[in-house]
Amino acid sequence: MAIDKLPPGLTGGAQTVGGNKYKASPQAENGQAPASPQAKQDSVSLTPEAQRLTKMQQSLASAPAPDNSARLEALKKAVNEGSYQVDSDRLAANIANLEQDIETL
Repeated sequence: MAIDKLPPGLTGGAQTVGGNKYKASPQAENGQAPASPQAKQDSVSLTPEAQRLTKMQQSLASAPAPDNSARLEALKKAVNEGSYQVDSDRLAANIANLEQDIETL
């Protein structure tokens, strides 16, 4: 289906301008260049929830990272020695919670 072959009455009064079927602007009809648009000022307003989240993110970014090095070293040692035991019930519960969280996204 060709776009330029519309049924009668659906042209919307468009004229051919420079070989294109678009409406001519008043400036183009008079041979004038189109006027430059005036500068508009955009503004953004954040919801109170977004403002709270921004503050929370800033406070977390400036907070020192927790020191888990002792726990990490203990886990590494237990894994290397073969004494680390996986709590399968806890692992299954955490996986189920993660899946529920993902489904709610």
